[in-house]
Amino acid sequence: MHACSLRRFLVGWVIASSALLVTGVAANPVSNLPGRWSGPGNIMMSNGSSEQMRCVATYFVEGNGSSVKQNLRCASQGYKIDAVTSLSVAGNQVSGAWEERTWATTGSIKGNMLGDGFNLTIDGPGFTAAMAVKTTNCNQSISITPRDNTVSRISMTLGKC
Repeated sequence: MHACSLRRFLVGWVIASSALLVTGVAANPVSNLPGRWSGPGNIMMSNGSSEQMRCVATYFVEGNGSSVKQNLRCASQGYKIDAVTSLSVAGNQVSGAWEERTWATTGSIKGNMLGDGFNLTIDGPGFTAAMAVKTTNCNQSISITPRDNTVSRISMTLGKC
């Protein structure tokens, strides 16, 4: 994978990861989101190498939880990401759009809530990935599996308690 394609994938991953957090809270999916979340992440390449990341996400919830906006910044040794996401939550359906400002790219997010987590698909220029999220009130565990990519897995753990 070229560096530009990897960057686009990582941008989509980070934005979608934060978007997934919107639907992962148990009783009311978005009631615990407002505020600042932070934590580590790891990018595992198909060649076995990996890189650590540090992320901070800030969430704004409107419309009794039907609209969520987030600002996300992540940094690692090789990447810097500055993204915004706008999501709609209706029943167990999640959909929305993201924009990454550093790399000037956009994409879509769609998926379903499943009990204490959800399954999503993120799409953007040059990549598609499946994402699984498991959430409690204070922590989120996120696993992303890209399709046909040199990135084999991405994981992130964010907390705010």
